[in-house]
Amino acid sequence: MTIIESLLNNIRSASSYNKHELAAPSVILWPDEEQLWSQCIEALRESYSALWSLGEYFPDHSTGPAAWLRYQLETYCEDEVPVIYLPGIGRSAFRSADQCPLEATHLFALQFQGQFWTQKNGKDWTPFAFLLSTDGGIGLDVAADLDTKKAIQECLPELLKVGVDTLRNGKLEAGDFRAIITKDPIRTLLQWMSDPIKVRKDLEQSGSEWSSFCAICRDIYKIDPEKDGAITAAEKLTSSNTSWGMAWERFKEAPRAYQGVKYLLEKLPPLSLFEQPTEYKPLSNRTEEERLEVGLLSLSTVSPKDALSKIKVLVSEHAYRTKWVWSSLGESPLAQAIIHLGELANIVESSGNPSTWEALADYYCSTGWKADRFVLQALDVARSTAATKAVTTAIRAVYLPWLEKFSTLTQALSQTYPVSGPQTCRTLPVVEGTVYLFADGLRVDLARCLEEKLVAAGFSVGFEYSLSALPTVTATAKPAWMPLAAKLGGPLEGSGFQSKEQSKGKALDHARFKQLVTECGILFLESSESGSPSGCAWTECGSFDTYGHEQGAKLAWRVGEELKGLEERIRELFQAGWSSVKVITDHGWLMLPGGLPKIELPKHLTASRWSRCAIPGAGVQHAFPMTSWFWDAAEAVVLAPGVSCFVSGMEYAHGGLTLQEAVIPTLTVSSSFTTSMKAVVLKEVKWVGMRLNVVLEGAQGLTIDVRSKVADSSSSFATSKITGAADGQKNSLLVDSDDAIGAAAFLVVLNSNDQAIFKHPVVIGEN
Repeated sequence: MTIIESLLNNIRSASSYNKHELAAPSVILWPDEEQLWSQCIEALRESYSALWSLGEYFPDHSTGPAAWLRYQLETYCEDEVPVIYLPGIGRSAFRSADQCPLEATHLFALQFQGQFWTQKNGKDWTPFAFLLSTDGGIGLDVAADLDTKKAIQECLPELLKVGVDTLRNGKLEAGDFRAIITKDPIRTLLQWMSDPIKVRKDLEQSGSEWSSFCAICRDIYKIDPEKDGAITAAEKLTSSNTSWGMAWERFKEAPRAYQGVKYLLEKLPPLSLFEQPTEYKPLSNRTEEERLEVGLLSLSTVSPKDALSKIKVLVSEHAYRTKWVWSSLGESPLAQAIIHLGELANIVESSGNPSTWEALADYYCSTGWKADRFVLQALDVARSTAATKAVTTAIRAVYLPWLEKFSTLTQALSQTYPVSGPQTCRTLPVVEGTVYLFADGLRVDLARCLEEKLVAAGFSVGFEYSLSALPTVTATAKPAWMPLAAKLGGPLEGSGFQSKEQSKGKALDHARFKQLVTECGILFLESSESGSPSGCAWTECGSFDTYGHEQGAKLAWRVGEELKGLEERIRELFQAGWSSVKVITDHGWLMLPGGLPKIELPKHLTASRWSRCAIPGAGVQHAFPMTSWFWDAAEAVVLAPGVSCFVSGMEYAHGGLTLQEAVIPTLTVSSSFTTSMKAVVLKEVKWVGMRLNVVLEGAQGLTIDVRSKVADSSSSFATSKITGAADGQKNSLLVDSDDAIGAAAFLVVLNSNDQAIFKHPVVIGEN
C-alpha cells in the first residue's frame, strides 16, 4: 500500500460513527492552518472526487468560496462522504463563531453535521505527524529534526507514491526523503558537473528537485552546488571519500555520458614532480602516454634482444593504465598497444628453431601465429599518426627479426617443399550437405581468431592446415585442389601466374573457374545465395587480400569487421540447412608497418616482376632463390629472399615462401543446431483419404512423421517416416490403419537428432 492510499483510508475513517448514538456525518472537514498539504491535494482528488477546497472560485479544480461549498453539499448525492479541505484554517478556528475566519463563517455549522480529520489530540494532521504517529498515522521511524521535516515537505508529492513497507527498514532522515525525488543522486550529481547551467534549469522547472538535490549534496557530498560550483565538485571527485568514490565508479562505467566531468578534471592542477600518476587526472594519463611514446621510439636504436627486454619493462610500467577510465575513452592507445607488444615479445623470445616442414608448420599453427595476431592488435588500437609511428617502431624492432629468422629456416627447405604439383595438392571431396567457403588471404592467425569466435558462438570447429601452391598468389593457388587441379596445367604465359585449362589451352579466369567448379559436382553460390542444403557447394566471402593490397598495414583496422562478416555468412549457411561449412583459402601474406625490406632485382633479369616473386628472363644468371611453378615444373619462378620485397614501400605482400604465406588453414565448422536453426513453416495441409499431403518451408532433408505423441517415435501412425522435400514441394505420408480414423495426432518435423522442432495438430483422415 502506498502512502497516498493510507492517507485516503485514514481520511475516510474520519466518517466512522456509532450509529446507535449519532447520525451519519454528511461531511469531513480537513483543517490545515500551515497549508502543509496544499501541494498534494490535486493528486488526492484523482482518487477521491468528492474532495473540495475552500478558496477562490475555480470549479474546474473543485475549489470555491464557502457559499459554493454549501451548495455542493446540498446537491451531492453520492455514497462517499465529501471532504472539504481548509487551507490556512486550523481546527481551533471552529471553537466559536467569533473566532472563525470570515471566509469560513458559512462553514462553521458543518462541524455539527460532520467530523474533523485531525489527530486524536485535536491538532491538525501534518505530513510529519501522519508519517510518525502510531495512533492514526502510518507509524514510521522518522527523525524529528527540522531538516527532516523540511525534506518531507519538499518531497511530499513524490513521497505519496511510495509504498509504506519500503520505508520500514530503519530510521528515516532528511537524506532518505530527498532521495525519493532525486532517485539517482549520483547520476544527477555527475550530470550537474557535466553541464551545471542546463541541469539546474531543468531541476528548477521540476519544482523542488533543485533544492532537494542541493540538500543531498550538502548532506552526502559536503558540497553546496549553489556556492561551491562544479569545479569544487571535481576536486572532491578525486578524493578518497567513500561517497565520492562511488560517484567516481559510476563515472567510470559510462564516461561518455558525462563529458563535462572530463573537462573539469582537465582543469585541475597537474601533478608535482614527486606525485605518482593518478587515474583521476586525464593530464596524468596524457603525460604517461607521452613517456611511453618516447620509450617505444627509442627501440629503433637498440638490438633486438635489448628491444625485447625494454618492451617488458614498458609493460610493467604502463599496462595498469588500460584499466583507467581514459583507456575506455580511447585516450590510452599506447597503454593498450603495449599489452599486445608484450605478448608479441613473449612469442618471439620463446621461439625455437624447427628444422622440418612438419615441425615448422606445427609450430606456426600452434604458437607462431599469435605473433602475427599481436601485431595486428597493436596496430588496431594505435590509430593516430603518433601512436602508429611509435608502435611501428616497436614492431620492427622485435617482429621483423623474428620474421627473418623463420623465413631463413623455411627457405632453407625450399628444395623439399611438399606441394610441387597437382598430384601433391589437397583434395576437396564432394560431400553432401557441405559448403566450401573460400576466403581469399585467410592467414592462419585470422583463421584462429575466426575459430575462437565460432566456438564462442556454440559451433564445433576443427582446424587443419596444408601448404599453398608456389608462388603464393591467388591465380596459382586458388584452383590448386583436386579434383579441379586435374583439369589444369601449364605452360606459363604472360605475367599473371595463371594456370590453363588443359582441354582448351586457355588461361583460367573467374567465369570459367565457376563453370569448372560446377563440373566437379560442386554448386557455385554467389555471396547473396544460400542455396539448397542438398549436394555440395562453393561460395566466397571476405576481402582481407583486397584490403591488404589497397591499405597496407591499415588492414589491421579491417580485420574485426571482416571476421564478423565471415561469422555471419557461416551462420546464414547453417540457417539455410547446410550441415557443414569448410572455410578454406589460397595463401597467406606478410604484413609489416613501415614497409618490408627492399631488395633490388634488376629489370633485365626478369620477364615480369611481382612484389615477392618474378618470372626470370630466358638464360639469365642471378643469385636469387628459385622454385618451380606449381602448374608446370619446367617453369622457374624467382622468389624474394627472406621477407624482402622487389618493390619499395610495400607493407603488405605475398607470392614468396614464408610460413605466413605458405601455410594455409582449413576450418571445418559444424553445429548440433544445424537443422533447427531455420524455422519450419506450414504452408498447406490436406487429407486425401488416409494420405496426408503437406507443403512445408524449411523442412528439406528433415524427417516428417504423424504421431499421437510428439516425442514418442513408437506412437507413429504413418506406414513410414519420410524425408522433407524442397520448399514448396508436396510431402505425402500414408496411414494404413482404418482404426486410426478420427484419432487426434500431430504432424511433426524432426531434426537429425530425432528431436521435434515443429508440430501441428491434425485429426487422422479429417480436414
